[in-house]
Amino acid sequence: EIELPLVIGEALAALPMPPARIRVNNRKLAEGFYRGVGAGDAAAVLRVVDKLDKIGPAAVAQALGSQAGLTLAAARACLALAGIGSSDGSFADQVKALGVNDPLLDEGLEELVRVVDGVAAIRPGLVMADLRIARGLDYYTGTVFETQMAGFEHLGSICSGGRYDQLASDGKNTYPGVGISLGVSRLLVPLITKN
Repeated sequence: EIELPLVIGEALAALPMPPARIRVNNRKLAEGFYRGVGAGDAAAVLRVVDKLDKIGPAAVAQALGSQAGLTLAAARACLALAGIGSSDGSFADQVKALGVNDPLLDEGLEELVRVVDGVAAIRPGLVMADLRIARGLDYYTGTVFETQMAGFEHLGSICSGGRYDQLASDGKNTYPGVGISLGVSRLLVPLITKN
């Protein structure tokens, strides 16, 4: 999870394009938090919070009640979580200050701090913890990545990916995998525009 953003960051920096920033979250952190506020269906909460940029906080708060069965206080806590971000491990203190407890939340926080601080130690400013990122609602199980170019945020993510704990199986064992895909068409738009 640390090596992939470093490789992608190096590759993107070599292209004649605006700077890119990789936003990162952890599915365990999100799901543990949602369970900790009383969500019976963490996946439903994740689907609603994933619409935050499209429909805004008020509509998300309402949908968290109607579609995910959360109380108003729980919906507000989920929105507070989604508003947290930082370029270092300080986001963990902000999450803990929300007063939600769950073992899966603790595990996800530890993993995400390790990724953000690990990348920042080598390439400061490349990654940013962004706790609203959901990515791959049905299969990612840990770290998730979305990358945006400065000035071209309207294009969405140009590189996305994450960790899937059961990527492959040989019939006896399952094996995890971590990957990031590069959106070539999303990269070409700004490159062609800039000649």
